[in-house]
Amino acid sequence: MKKPITITVKLGLLCSLLLLLAFIPKKDDDPLSKLVTILQKWTDTIPQEKVYLHMDKPYYALGDTIWFKGYVTIGSRHQLSALSGALYVDLITEQDSVIRSLKLPITSGMVMGNFTLNDDFQQGSYRIRAYTRWMRNAGEDFFFDKTFTVGSIFNDNIVTKASYQYKNVGSKPVLTALLKYTDEEGKALGNRDVNYQVFINKKRVWIKNVKTDALGSVLIDIDNDKHVNLAGAYIRTTITGSDKQPIVRDFPIKAALAQTDIQFFPESGDLVNGLASHVAFKAVGVDGLGVTLKGKVVDNENNEIATIETLHAGMGSFTLRPVAGKTYSANITFEDGTTKTIALPKAVNEGYVLSVYQPNKDSVLVRISVSPALLQSTVNFIAHTGGETIFASPIKINSAITSVWLDKKSFPSGIAQFTLFNSAGDPVNERIAFIRSTDIMKLSLKTAKASYSGKDRVQVELNAADSKNKATAGNFSVTVIDETKVPFNETLETTIFSDILLTSDLKGYIEKPNYYFTKETDEVNKALDNLMLTQGYRRFSWKEIAKTVSEKPAFEVEGLGLTITGKVTNLGTKPSVGAKVTLMSIIAGVTKTTTTDENGRFKFDGIFMTDSIKWSLAAHNAKGSDKVKLILDTIPKIRLSKNRNLADVSTDINTTLKTYIDNGKKLDDIYEKTGQLDKVQRLKEVRIKARRLKAANNISPQGVLRVPEQSADRVITFDENEVANCVTLAMCLQARLPGISVEPRGEFGYMALIDLRTRGQMSLILDGRLIRTPDEVDEILQGSIQPEDVAKILLVRTNQAMINSLGGGENSSFILIMTKLGASRRQYNPNIANISPKGFNKVREFYSPRYDRPGYANKLPDLRTTVYWNPYLKTDAEGKASFNFFNADGPGNYKVIVEGINAAGELGRQVYNYMVEEGPATTTGFTRPRQRALNN
Repeated sequence: MKKPITITVKLGLLCSLLLLLAFIPKKDDDPLSKLVTILQKWTDTIPQEKVYLHMDKPYYALGDTIWFKGYVTIGSRHQLSALSGALYVDLITEQDSVIRSLKLPITSGMVMGNFTLNDDFQQGSYRIRAYTRWMRNAGEDFFFDKTFTVGSIFNDNIVTKASYQYKNVGSKPVLTALLKYTDEEGKALGNRDVNYQVFINKKRVWIKNVKTDALGSVLIDIDNDKHVNLAGAYIRTTITGSDKQPIVRDFPIKAALAQTDIQFFPESGDLVNGLASHVAFKAVGVDGLGVTLKGKVVDNENNEIATIETLHAGMGSFTLRPVAGKTYSANITFEDGTTKTIALPKAVNEGYVLSVYQPNKDSVLVRISVSPALLQSTVNFIAHTGGETIFASPIKINSAITSVWLDKKSFPSGIAQFTLFNSAGDPVNERIAFIRSTDIMKLSLKTAKASYSGKDRVQVELNAADSKNKATAGNFSVTVIDETKVPFNETLETTIFSDILLTSDLKGYIEKPNYYFTKETDEVNKALDNLMLTQGYRRFSWKEIAKTVSEKPAFEVEGLGLTITGKVTNLGTKPSVGAKVTLMSIIAGVTKTTTTDENGRFKFDGIFMTDSIKWSLAAHNAKGSDKVKLILDTIPKIRLSKNRNLADVSTDINTTLKTYIDNGKKLDDIYEKTGQLDKVQRLKEVRIKARRLKAANNISPQGVLRVPEQSADRVITFDENEVANCVTLAMCLQARLPGISVEPRGEFGYMALIDLRTRGQMSLILDGRLIRTPDEVDEILQGSIQPEDVAKILLVRTNQAMINSLGGGENSSFILIMTKLGASRRQYNPNIANISPKGFNKVREFYSPRYDRPGYANKLPDLRTTVYWNPYLKTDAEGKASFNFFNADGPGNYKVIVEGINAAGELGRQVYNYMVEEGPATTTGFTRPRQRALNN
């Protein structure tokens, strides 16, 4: 069999000339010129921002503080962004509810922030989501979104675990959940009463009472014959604790698929008869993680054509040259011995195959294979990264294989897109590849010694060089953790490399993203290419790009300053031209005035707010009359999608975080024994049974509904930190009211207060007035009442006598909100608007103890897990920086992680380890100072 003739286009010294010629349009209607122009316009008009958060630890416990630094980059070269001025960071629960939200100022492309995990939160898998307003144009798939585990020091001596699998009952797929209950010593909690409720899409679909078996297990079957997406679904159980009190536990349903899903992806599009092509495959289990398999590819005559074996995360690839008239299938064998046969995609008779190879560290080889009928054709070829055109040229196809060599140094590190277009400019083949270029910083860390004693002072020297080995100034963040207390698999980390270069450009879930960056080997590079073949790049569609760049983005760039826009009309809908609009804040001492344009529109710009401040706007027409309507523009609320990283959700938190939680328990014991209760992670719960009052008339002569505080199940007030972290009243309530959820209900999706015991809607009373309509409840929860306006909240759920007196029936419940303004709330005037836009949240400083000074602190035990955190580290022009801190008590394996970026957009990450031996003796041993109390 004769080998195909190969024509090679080499880009050595002629690279610059070829690139120049490639961009010279031959005529106005040249398809390639149009494609390059529209791609450049996309890059210029809709530049892509990315966000990465460097967090101090991979997981946490209730009571901890999450410390993070954000890097906001722009464009294909990952330079620090000067576009947006504000970053939004949300803390999201396992049930997909936002409980904390920060707005942080972006300075030189960077932000610093922190969240406190309140003691009254629940343990589970939380998410942190970060984005700019501009990033909303690209969609939530490209936000920073990380799932991490939060454990609890105080667990009522009940340890839980869940596992899931699907089985077929008749013709229906049934999900089986196995829930296990033990005590802290591992003893099964058998013969215990358990009430369980299944929630799907935040609606209760099943409730039942059962008993645990002798092994402490409960088996639950969940019908899913309609193949509902179970992301965000959970099982809420109530079990009796050792003190006969009910203990509530939530189990996330970690079962994204009804069965193992296997898909095959021919390289660059279709299989073509007679042409060799890589075929990648991906096998995903019901938990969303890759599964291991082996097998072989056979033709319709059962001849073996290729072997199949997963390499990493359920992915692999093989080579196939289909023959006309034949069909192919894969015979799969799973680890448990079960088998499955899957038909491969059918091959077409004519077409192209676009292949990309990286045979060495300097070059990228692109091969275009073609069917005989398409010889002598001309195709257009474009290679780009993040919209930056690297190469564009028409290519004459004169032989079976045409090769194009590209210089790897021309590419920035990251995902590159290679596309073939026909003569009409329509895409016919596309191939994605990850390019490891040379644009990476080289960082080195060193200490004076390889090992230290507990509470020793450690000085760390950082040296940074750019990709050309020249000293470089850069901005960095550094965390130091004791890995002995915080063990974690490096491949599971989210890093500046794995996020900015990889996951921020891909839709869907990426398993163990840092696996591709911990080391560079042939196996890792092959696994990374399999990921590119199966997951792909979806920033834009070539067929829709022209429409995308011609339309105005839905979300404008948000600067550091506040912008308020709107319009003024008469009492009908006619614009009020030349109307006077006054903006005023008594607290800020600011008054501004402007007039409306010919369309009745106005704009206040450049208002810098360091905190949330109330503003009042008033409008009068050109003649001074207040008979006008003032209508403010609003930003569409961002929806909260289901967790795309469901596979990272933990169903066995106590085992996963055992070392970390045990260290926290030791900490609490020491502080309790030494009387330092303000530093205890979570005080053991004290239950108080309030005496229920007899039914009484709680309606005043003025019709105001009243409830004595002693008759309420709970009385809640918000402190300054809670108010600062809540955008809406709904968010504060979601965080502070366990057993109650704020969810959309009804045809129009109005937000409502839901009692999770009954799934019924709770009644809302505002300043003694029963709120009767769903839209008014929604308005109160979503913005008309600000958290800082609330004086106190009363929750009435169990006092049936009080519920009856308020007009409720059996299973009714009430939330009473009393505001600081009370009944003196102003009447509605159409020409006046009051707003409280969210200002920037304040950032706390990380506390790092010093042991070089005499004092009581030297005698206290110290088992901190985050030993040091510094988001402000900078190297000078010589690439040098240093930082110092004091160890906690040893022994331990300390891990120093430095991440950062320089002005050229070169990324850097370095991990350094040193040992801490047993330190000076203390009177009590040591534990981790509570982060809430000591700011770390």
